[in-house]
Amino acid sequence: MENANYFSDLSEADQNSLLDYIISNFKMIQSINHEQTAYGLKARYNRLTGANKGHHVTSRCFMEAMVKEGYRAVPVKGAVEPNWYFNVGKTHFTD
Repeated sequence: MENANYFSDLSEADQNSLLDYIISNFKMIQSINHEQTAYGLKARYNRLTGANKGHHVTSRCFMEAMVKEGYRAVPVKGAVEPNWYFNVGKTHFTD
């Protein structure tokens, strides 16, 4: 998997991999969760798919995938890098 700034930068197989990851790991809720950002949520995906491979999915790419799966994205105000909050339930990973 190559670096991806935008969801469209990914191959079809890699797009499906990211969408499957979202479906398998996150739960949609009604309200926007201001405790979880695209930057934090994508970090584990990058770790699992890109460790020692020079791979990186940006927060924008991750946001586009979340929106494709039906999540709402709200920009994080004042963020140095583009970042978003979503209507996603709390997550906690131990790996």
